[in-house]
Amino acid sequence: MHWFDTHVHLEMDAFDADRAEVLARARAAGVEQFVNAGSEPEANRRALALAQAEPDVFAAAGLHPHEFPRLGPEACDGLRAQLAENKVVALGETGLDYHLFPEFPPPDRAAQREAFARQLRLARVFELPLIVHVREAEDDAFALLKQQGPFPAGGVFHCYGGGPAHLDTVLEFGFHLGFGGTATYPKAESVRAALQAAPAERLLLETDAPYLPPQPRRGQRNEPAWLKEVADFAAGLRGQAPENLAELTTRNAQRLFRVVPGDPGVLVYRLEGSLYVNLTNRCSAHCAFCPRDRDRRFRGQDLTLQREPTAAETLQAIGDPGRFGEIVFCGLGEPVLRLPVLLAVAREIKQRGGRVRVNTNGQADAVFQRDILPDCRGAVDEWSVSLNTAHPEQYQQWVRPATGPETFPRVLDFIGRAVQAGFRVSVTAVESPEVDAAALQALCRRLGARYRGRERKRLSEI
Repeated sequence: MHWFDTHVHLEMDAFDADRAEVLARARAAGVEQFVNAGSEPEANRRALALAQAEPDVFAAAGLHPHEFPRLGPEACDGLRAQLAENKVVALGETGLDYHLFPEFPPPDRAAQREAFARQLRLARVFELPLIVHVREAEDDAFALLKQQGPFPAGGVFHCYGGGPAHLDTVLEFGFHLGFGGTATYPKAESVRAALQAAPAERLLLETDAPYLPPQPRRGQRNEPAWLKEVADFAAGLRGQAPENLAELTTRNAQRLFRVVPGDPGVLVYRLEGSLYVNLTNRCSAHCAFCPRDRDRRFRGQDLTLQREPTAAETLQAIGDPGRFGEIVFCGLGEPVLRLPVLLAVAREIKQRGGRVRVNTNGQADAVFQRDILPDCRGAVDEWSVSLNTAHPEQYQQWVRPATGPETFPRVLDFIGRAVQAGFRVSVTAVESPEVDAAALQALCRRLGARYRGRERKRLSEI
């Protein structure tokens, strides 16, 4: 049987003395994949480092409610860079926790709500699943999820403790339910009731190691090797064979976090002498005319990625860049959401004598809240910015950016600064009777960029 532990904290000091042995025991017990959830900037950094070192460990980066108000709003902005790193598969853990601890001051509910709202917006920008921690704060958490949603990438209510009463609400948001050692505790009747009632396709298993060990091991440091004990308990409670539960929950986790093992999918495809690179299917925009959510086939190839490729895998798929007129980062997603990987690949392409163009929505500065262009000098030759209209109101209606209503002027600023910095810049639009091509051309002249119209028919083929 093969298991997926969807929530661990292996970066913590509790594992410093024997982390390798803990992972070895887990693998020997059949745990083949792990999501290591961060909780504050340094924990996120350590989780990222562990994910880079261990092929079967993936990272989530987030800010835990216990960290507020110690962490200020700037921590949420700092999170943006971490979310773009390789092998980050979720934002979390984040959420609300109103539990009163006798030895600590009462929780700052307002600070928690503000931080949670900021992270919910970031999850939409990066189109990542959410790992949500909620304790004694369900009403406020649901209100914020409703206000900030929808969340197409979904998520999981980690260590679910809401009982059957909140089950339907969680499911309506499109989220999964994560169950761990608490389900085995004698007083956790409501957790067990929810575990029994949870739909099979929304069920996940976790340990939350080093916390919350299963009942027979209470008082000990939890570790992911004990996931099988949680799983055996859950299988008995649900009346199904453990091997069936293993297959079910592993498949659910792989789909949610987009980490299906094996071949990631089509990483490159040729078009008119250029090689296009399919780096991600995620995007910070939801353009009304984009086929991404309807059909990802292009010339008989499905561009759906089972997982996002590493820089090494992408370079291997590209091969000799000199065979092509240019290498274009495009695919069916926004490549700049994976900026560190994009730049690592682009720099290697340039060293091998290739030319690099990035097809982008131009929202990078709004995504990262900083000027990314200095990082791209020497790596990117040309930006092809999909603007689609010269009018801000129309932009909001058609492009629907997750970065908010101020996105349009920031994209124009990005185009102008890229031109001034010496990059070649083209501005594109999917032309239709509603597009004011003359206004777009005039705007491009003011910015110093070229204009290129795109046919709707051609776009629908991708």
